[in-house]
Amino acid sequence: SSHVDPSGQLLQQHTGPMAVRRHMVPRRGTMRSVTAAAVAVAALAAAALPRGANADKETHTYKDAEKVVVWTDKVGPYNNPQETYKYDTLGLCELEGSDIEVQQGELSIGEALEGHEFFSSPRLDVRFGVETPTTKLCNMVLTAEKAASISTMINDNYWYQLYMDDLPIWAFVGEHSKFGVDVSRFSHLLRDRNGTETAVQAGMPPVPKHLKGKPLPRVFTHRHFTLFRNKDQVIEVDMEPSNAWPVYEGAPLNFTYSAVWYTTDKPFSDRTSRYLDPKFFEHKVHWFSIVNSFMLSLFLIAVVAIILMKTLKRDFTRYASNEDELESLDGGDESGWKQVNGDVFRRPDHLAVFTVLYATGIHIMCTVFIVLLFAIFNSYYSTRGATASSFVIAYLITVLAGGFEGGRVFRMFGGQHWKRTMVYQALFLPGVCFASFVVINTTAIMYRATMTVPFKTIMIIVVLFLVLCVPLHTGGTLLGRRAAKDRSFPCRVHHLKRPIPTKHWAFTPAMIAIAGLVPFGCLFIEMYFILSAVWSHNKIYYVYGFMLAILCLLCLVLVCVSITCTYVLLNAEDYRWQWQSFLCCGATSVYVFLYTIHYFFNSTQMTGFLQTVYYFGTSLNFCIGLGLFSGSLGFAGASKFVFLIYSNIKAE
Repeated sequence: SSHVDPSGQLLQQHTGPMAVRRHMVPRRGTMRSVTAAAVAVAALAAAALPRGANADKETHTYKDAEKVVVWTDKVGPYNNPQETYKYDTLGLCELEGSDIEVQQGELSIGEALEGHEFFSSPRLDVRFGVETPTTKLCNMVLTAEKAASISTMINDNYWYQLYMDDLPIWAFVGEHSKFGVDVSRFSHLLRDRNGTETAVQAGMPPVPKHLKGKPLPRVFTHRHFTLFRNKDQVIEVDMEPSNAWPVYEGAPLNFTYSAVWYTTDKPFSDRTSRYLDPKFFEHKVHWFSIVNSFMLSLFLIAVVAIILMKTLKRDFTRYASNEDELESLDGGDESGWKQVNGDVFRRPDHLAVFTVLYATGIHIMCTVFIVLLFAIFNSYYSTRGATASSFVIAYLITVLAGGFEGGRVFRMFGGQHWKRTMVYQALFLPGVCFASFVVINTTAIMYRATMTVPFKTIMIIVVLFLVLCVPLHTGGTLLGRRAAKDRSFPCRVHHLKRPIPTKHWAFTPAMIAIAGLVPFGCLFIEMYFILSAVWSHNKIYYVYGFMLAILCLLCLVLVCVSITCTYVLLNAEDYRWQWQSFLCCGATSVYVFLYTIHYFFNSTQMTGFLQTVYYFGTSLNFCIGLGLFSGSLGFAGASKFVFLIYSNIKAE
């Protein structure tokens, strides 16, 4: 359904990930050994990996008149998607009273990280296939404190979220109005059908005279549920709030609900497709982003292939000739990349720091590709918390790749204290995430927001890290060192360093800035769609094929840029190509972060300290990961290029 905000703009319901589980039963068992932990992770992976909705007798099939549990989730201001609070923050009578038993739902890791918090609503007695007439939910009289709180929420456009059979429902708490009439769509339908006011409205006392005509916010007091079934399964759930009543001290609020059922032929497996927005994500502009990236990558590949291959062919001819032929070709020119063959494989400065960054980037790269590959064949949006859970599982599994590359490169360049460096590699990314997590989580605790990660979830992640990441990273490092044991450089490293010719002070910064801007041109259109899905209520990113295509093209562009910059640097007789290739490609993340700042101020209406901290903290983490991803790929491409060209010359 749709709702109208105070400005008259039509607002669609927010759609987000939803799970394939109706009853959230607390998990049993503890991690008592490494084997038990591995089994637990395997089970978690099986549950967290995205999959389509599958019917199950225990969770998604109902008998006639069987109760369909309504789970309350969270509330928050519409303009701040991540500023959410517990449902009972509303202060309504729905979950209050000693005559009911409210159950709390158990959360998976992904659900906890996404800020969900489930409580059942026992007073909402919705039965499968049974139409429910207007039924009393609860009654309350607003105190001055509650009236002020609810008024503030309505003025801030607070919305709340419910789940029925793991299908999400979104609605506003109330509406802005200056008059003592009900303007909700459902109430108009009832009046048109019956020709009279509803029983609920008829039983309400009139608004006090001294408040009539004043711009009072109005809270919705009636919920009308519309449900669709296919045999014994729930296919669609919708809810229309109505009967808006002014909010003031002493206002009597009589909350009610009703429900109607309809049959449909829509299959259970397609029930989450209604939450997608193909008009937005499959727009021509999105296709243009792929074409733009493809043409940019083709252009760069052609430039690298034509210019570099022709230049390298001339260089190989010149370097392979004897002295007389060399003089006849270019007058005895002794400049170029061949002159640094005795230093090009020299150990880079700060090798430990470099391998830590490189290993982390490779780890992130493997994690992202695994998550995207699974996302293409499964539907993350149909499983609540699947995205966050899949990242956790993929990170745990791919730590082996990061350890392997870190150990291999560190030994290849003759690094010392490899055990200490291995520890740094294992702790660097968790340390960065922990630092930002402390800031964001502390802010969420201060605001008592649902984005606060429970202590239990934190401990589970820590245990998984110690039980899986540490052993796998150690094993990967040992394998990487063994792989580099018998490998030698194409050219011998001289004992004395060759002096590097003096360059203009702006040479290196300009190269890094220009090199980082080129891949950003391949990425920025896709970034708009990703940011729109993450920082809005009514967008779900589901076109993972688009993202994988853009990512592959981005990788090609990064490798081409890295090779070009490395060749230019070596031709300037500067053999410090390792850091240069890493920084040239990693600079893309700086432009992405600048774009997130532009998006925050120009494409959102976010306000408040909590939402600002969450936005920029998350964006900074994303850009750090992107920088490590891009830089590591740039170094890997440059490394292959350097090994290739120096293995084909006659080094003196």
